[in-house]
Amino acid sequence: MSTLAIEGASTTNGPITKYARGVGGFLGLLGVLSLVPGVTTNYSGMGFYSSEAQLFGLFTTSIVAAAVYLTAGACCIAFSTSPRQGHKAVVLTGNLLIIVAIGGAGLVVNPSPPLPVNEASNYFHLFLGILLLLGSVRAKAMHVKQYGVF
Repeated sequence: MSTLAIEGASTTNGPITKYARGVGGFLGLLGVLSLVPGVTTNYSGMGFYSSEAQLFGLFTTSIVAAAVYLTAGACCIAFSTSPRQGHKAVVLTGNLLIIVAIGGAGLVVNPSPPLPVNEASNYFHLFLGILLLLGSVRAKAMHVKQYGVF
């Protein structure tokens, strides 16, 4: 069996591509929900960068944050056609979320952070980023076990 046949079989049905599509769908849903007035409390206080709006009444959100979620979700879905590209998209998104959490926690000195954050948002981004990375490693291991190549 050639590598091309194995790669072709795993292109759309492998664990990594399914995981990347799931991550993309979740982030897309999160971006859309950030813009829904009933789900986002204090919706009138939503701004482009600085915002007083909170998703589910917990996580500070803004128009830029919703755009970032939507863009990251679209990228994960778009790159889920290949196992390697899907894996890279999810790993990059997980690292981006961890960087946002570190920046929001004040560990990096930034006078005006690009995204509005609060303590709950920092923990959410940190744990979500870690979960994305761990899930991606797990999906890659399942892919290698199932198809033998990556």
